[in-house]
Amino acid sequence: MVIEFLTFIVPSDKREEWESLDNEVWTSFLSAQKGFIRKELWHSTENEDELHAVIWWEDKASWAAITPAQISKVDEGMGEFLIEPMMREFRVVRDR
Repeated sequence: MVIEFLTFIVPSDKREEWESLDNEVWTSFLSAQKGFIRKELWHSTENEDELHAVIWWEDKASWAAITPAQISKVDEGMGEFLIEPMMREFRVVRDR
């Protein structure tokens, strides 16, 4: 299992709108992808403007199957709320 860990800086006054649109646009798209398990959205307790999207994939191949063209098209749906995230990747060692 692989975790896609994205960090977004979203101004707190825009967070509710951003979360709603992210769910409508990105979560809907990801949910239809082969190998997608789930997506969680975490709000940092240390930084009011920091949100983490934690996306669980069956394997790296499933995640990598999403093409740059697909990403660009889905990103367009975010419109003015498109924010470039910092991305990290984790491999699940143990899942109980």
